[in-house]
Amino acid sequence: MSAAKSRKPFAYADREEVDEELPEYLDEEEQEKLIAQLKVQNEARNTKFKWIFLTLPLISAIAFLPSLLSASSIRARLISLLSISSMLCTAYNLFSLPNAKPTRKLMYTHEPPGPLLQYGPYLNGGSSLLIGLSAFMIDDRKMGHDGFRLLCLLPIVVFTITTSAGYTMRSVDIESLEKLKYPYKGA
Repeated sequence: MSAAKSRKPFAYADREEVDEELPEYLDEEEQEKLIAQLKVQNEARNTKFKWIFLTLPLISAIAFLPSLLSASSIRARLISLLSISSMLCTAYNLFSLPNAKPTRKLMYTHEPPGPLLQYGPYLNGGSSLLIGLSAFMIDDRKMGHDGFRLLCLLPIVVFTITTSAGYTMRSVDIESLEKLKYPYKGA
């Protein structure tokens, strides 16, 4: 019975090496430095991904230029124009997103966003959805070129990707680490 009590739980060798490198406790100053470092890393990463995802709607808008310039029907030109404006609106919405989630304190101290920032994503989502639904009512032969139906699905796909990427970037909340700090004074 004493042999069963003296057994040590299994641990990987790498885990022990990592545990030896990390200090057991961080004092208040080290905690603040670590939180500040994490904030800087998060903002840099968000800015990088924002610029990467910003290129997606801008490059996708170029796909509608040939059908805008050379389509034989007015309907195809209007759908192309609406698609380009939807892509530009998607890019603007992503560009205007703040890097971090606004705290409750900041929400009430700043003035409310304008109507374009407040209702723009909803209008853009609606127009992207209408363009996507119009893809099922299009006859490709009348619209100028093959694949125009698939091209009409591009705004809703790009809107969904960039919106989910924007919310994912903002979901990381470094400010909540401030509440988790523990009072530990260094020697």
